[in-house]
Amino acid sequence: MNREILGTSQVIRDLREMILRIAPSKTNVLIIGESGTGKELIARMIHNSGPLKDEAFVPVNCGAIPENLIESEMFGHKRGSFTGAVGDKKGLFEAANGGTLFLDEVGELPVGMQVKLLRAIQEKAIRKVGGNETHKIDVRIIAATNRDLESGIAKGTFREDLYYRLNVIQLKAPPLRERRGDVRMLAESFLQRFSERQGKRLEGFDQLVLAVLEAYSWPGNVRELENVIERAVTLASDGVIGVSALPPGFMTVSMAGGVILEKNPADAKSPGAGVDAGGEIRLPAPDFSKGPIELETVLGEVERIYLGAALEYAGGVRKKAATLLGITFRSIRYRLKKLGVDEGGGE
Repeated sequence: MNREILGTSQVIRDLREMILRIAPSKTNVLIIGESGTGKELIARMIHNSGPLKDEAFVPVNCGAIPENLIESEMFGHKRGSFTGAVGDKKGLFEAANGGTLFLDEVGELPVGMQVKLLRAIQEKAIRKVGGNETHKIDVRIIAATNRDLESGIAKGTFREDLYYRLNVIQLKAPPLRERRGDVRMLAESFLQRFSERQGKRLEGFDQLVLAVLEAYSWPGNVRELENVIERAVTLASDGVIGVSALPPGFMTVSMAGGVILEKNPADAKSPGAGVDAGGEIRLPAPDFSKGPIELETVLGEVERIYLGAALEYAGGVRKKAATLLGITFRSIRYRLKKLGVDEGGGE
């Protein structure tokens, strides 16, 4: 089953539009982006949206193959060409012939292999290790990297001629922090997938959980979000996922209304870590030139942040969270109800 690129943010809409524009051709594409941004998903969408969709899509992580085996893996080998070569082997180029070869983390390739890759792309032909014959190949190359290849060129770790062969069209996989509006949609999609996989009946997320997810900086990008939701589904009982299902020490951040609270994971075990003595709330300087400021909205966000942080530290137990905040259990129930949070938390 093909997974689609989810999101309604402008950067994702622009990316999908570009993918559909370039998919009909066989032009080489270079996808750049941080780890966990979904570069392979983009490559698969390019492949599946064009004339090669019924042909092979062969992914290879260039950084995961031992250096002494890369040439054999890419081009194949003849029987007896080296110790352990007990038979002829088809390489990845041959396996992808007529389709798409996806070279993930291409920046990890050793310089010697870069030369041979460049020759294969230019000549549209390969020679197996230990063989004398050349074999014509017809593949579309989509490469991806989280490295700065131009910096690698300057340092001599990446060949400039190969870079220009790969970088005919460049796409950027945007980090999740640049598409915060997509977090809820992604989280709900992961929730549905993992709930079905684990046979659980989960109705959704507590509003405080959604506030945390949407404000977190996501250094690990979509992959980190996916892992957090899988963990939450695994730990949750049927019903609504609450803050207690989030990872211990998870940074609690809320940027709604321009309010920020950050919790240092290193302080997670210290007294009051749910509100983090080393954290901070940053409010924008009042700017009345753009009109009135809704003070109640800003203060409401501060209240939401502290309630969420206290509940996280208390493992979702509201009576304990109330004690952490110096208020009564009745008061925390009232405040949470005012914020639209259900009454499902334990005492």
